[in-house]
Amino acid sequence: MSTFNVIIRIMIMPKEIIRSKRKSIALVVNSQGELIVRAPYYAPKAAIIGFVKEKQNWLEQKCLAMKEANNSFQPITMNQGDVVKFLGEDYVVNLCVIREIVFNGIYIEVPCTYTCAQFKMWLKVKALGVVKKRTIYYAVLMDVVPKEVKISEARTRWGSCSFCNNINFAWRLIMCPQEVIDYIVVHELCHIKNKSHNRAFWESVADVMPDYKKQEKWLKTNRRLMRIL
Repeated sequence: MSTFNVIIRIMIMPKEIIRSKRKSIALVVNSQGELIVRAPYYAPKAAIIGFVKEKQNWLEQKCLAMKEANNSFQPITMNQGDVVKFLGEDYVVNLCVIREIVFNGIYIEVPCTYTCAQFKMWLKVKALGVVKKRTIYYAVLMDVVPKEVKISEARTRWGSCSFCNNINFAWRLIMCPQEVIDYIVVHELCHIKNKSHNRAFWESVADVMPDYKKQEKWLKTNRRLMRIL
């Protein structure tokens, strides 16, 4: 008697179809692994679903990659064994009977009574120290003078420069590698002389940091860091 293994593939269907004046159909897998379809106003739904069906292999790969990425960015809950990124490196949280956080470059010892809010405050203090130091360094190098440097709770942008040259950095930058932090610092300092993102702006960024596109790619890949705490 023969035994057959039957593999049933469930078709990935759109979570949402967004219509606009665009000329072609585009498929986007969001951070939750859901399929969002962007389509022209005139595109029949049958044509949209047919396009989605044709792209099932690609969609399966994208959804799998998104799932794996999500597993790499687990929320920090202040439990023993939590993994925290600090300056781009992973450190395990070790809950101890101590009065304040101890970080020795190998692990992070945290008082067992600490809440997420208290741990976040520690990260904020570290972030402010790092970004201020790097801002001073690059401001001298670039011959610019920021009015004020602060950290923020921003979850949609890593940094910003106001029209009066106040610079804000997301405190979550402390989770990023040093070279990525430096890129954000350079980016915002360049806005002191040029508030737009025109060609001249990007040329000024490249003058200071020729490999800035590498840092942008890292930020895009690791954007979920803004949501883990």
